[in-house]
Amino acid sequence: MQTSTLALCKLMCISSAFCEKHLPLLFTALARAPSQDTTLRANTVIALGDLAFRFPNAVEPYTPRIYACLRDKSTRVRRHALMVLTHLILNDMVKVKGQVSEIALCLRDDEARIRDMARLLFNELSKRSNNPIYNLLPDIVSRLSQMGTKKEDFRSIMFFLLGFIKKEKQNEMLVEKLCHRFPKCNSISQKADLAFCIAQLKINEKSLKCLNDLFKLYKDALFDEDVFKSFASIVSKAKKFIKPEMKQGLEEWEARLSEHSETGMDNVLAGTKAQRAKVRAAKRAARNATRATQKKYYDSTDDEEESED
Repeated sequence: MQTSTLALCKLMCISSAFCEKHLPLLFTALARAPSQDTTLRANTVIALGDLAFRFPNAVEPYTPRIYACLRDKSTRVRRHALMVLTHLILNDMVKVKGQVSEIALCLRDDEARIRDMARLLFNELSKRSNNPIYNLLPDIVSRLSQMGTKKEDFRSIMFFLLGFIKKEKQNEMLVEKLCHRFPKCNSISQKADLAFCIAQLKINEKSLKCLNDLFKLYKDALFDEDVFKSFASIVSKAKKFIKPEMKQGLEEWEARLSEHSETGMDNVLAGTKAQRAKVRAAKRAARNATRATQKKYYDSTDDEEESED
């Protein structure tokens, strides 16, 4: 299997048409490779890197499958996959898209060499004039949060990545972008993740005004302890640099945070109580309907017996 796969990869490097035709076969072989055959999977990943460098347009549609190798059980396969992707990304052979969240997860890999390589990639990306990390961050936050990443892993990854956002304007824009993602969250844990990320940014007076103006987007999540703590930490940091003329606005925002934290919890408790009452009422109605059906059945049986007599 290894010899035939290697031979196929070498032939694919010769012709673009041959490569494009046999890429599905190569990825099928990779997907169906025996779990114990790490050499086959690792070598195939390296070959895919060569093919992507040789014929980038042909391999580009299959990029998500290369990223998927970062989740392989084998440390060797994961390391080779990250090496290949790092090489392709830094040489602009693969566009940096939302799937880079898979590389972000490598920052918490069990293997030290994989963690170091992921750090190196993000460090190199941050040095570019357009700093692609800034553009990728909102999607990385959402994807990692939706994937159910462990709380400590998520916070460690985002603390590292948010450290690359140095410009004031970028910090301000990220605050706004992340606030607008609150209504799209499906769980309170996702909102807590967003609040944590906002709290790690370098907040200035414009950011505070933005947070105050967009209060309605996140006020319903303030009942959660993690969410409230994140916004409270922003208030604490802001008090150290706020100008006297802005102090009143900050105090008003702090009061709104505290108020909605308390009322939000009351609403959650009331909603939970109402839901339980609704469930009990539905069960009661179901029991009554069952009894009525049984009574009707027994009444009809009694009538039949009387008619026979």
